[in-house]
Amino acid sequence: MKTLGLLIFFISSNIFALSCNNAKQTVFPEKDITGVVIIAHGLNLNPEKMEVIGSIFKERKVTPIYVKLTGHTKNSNWEAVSADRWRKDFYKGLCQAFLISKNSKVPMYAFGYSLGSVLIQDAVEKFKAPFAKVFHISPAFKTRWYVGFITGLFKLGFTFNIPSSNYEDYRAQSNTSLVAYKSMYELNQGLKYSDELENFIFMDLRDELVDYTNTKHLCEMKKNCKFTELKNTPFDRGKKIYHLSLDPQSAGLESWQLIRKTILSKL
Repeated sequence: MKTLGLLIFFISSNIFALSCNNAKQTVFPEKDITGVVIIAHGLNLNPEKMEVIGSIFKERKVTPIYVKLTGHTKNSNWEAVSADRWRKDFYKGLCQAFLISKNSKVPMYAFGYSLGSVLIQDAVEKFKAPFAKVFHISPAFKTRWYVGFITGLFKLGFTFNIPSSNYEDYRAQSNTSLVAYKSMYELNQGLKYSDELENFIFMDLRDELVDYTNTKHLCEMKKNCKFTELKNTPFDRGKKIYHLSLDPQSAGLESWQLIRKTILSKL
């Protein structure tokens, strides 16, 4: 509760700092780790699907800390979601990663998928999160025009749920609330992307939710950002979803190895 109280204070006071002084380390990795990474999932994604990403970092003895956002767990629902609630969810994981980094004297990394990337960038800009490097898959910085249509719906006061078209085993819930889209929109507002942290972005040209051209342009304008195009060949499941690039099944073996080898080479 003290950590959450500090977070509320920082947000309301516009103080830009990361302070985990009152946070208690509850994750204790092995002594020979080389780093720690905070991993944040996407909107209405089953958080457990990020564990395959975590396995890449484990190959280099980098300890993963998984963020599980409100609305994506068995004990929460969309009604409890807000931008600040998600900030608090992320901040708790961020403090664990920060304390491990500080106490073990190892670098701290970040990996975000879709919405998770927005939360990472928000933490970089609002709390000066000291990441050594940041990795993104399909970051929801620049979404396609029809996501803007959804934005218009909640601006008009609608709060209904939209059925999910994602595979059942990848989604957290069968539908996604407009409240969740509103929260993601609010997190996105005001992001400057003016930091100089080393960023690596992976995405497929055919991504259904994130705008490829605008995302690539953002990376080109940003310092220390490398953009990698994926050419996914997802396993046949009746339909193909190119926004997913989280494991060999969703990305295809070639794209998955490209992601894996790139991350390993940068750790």
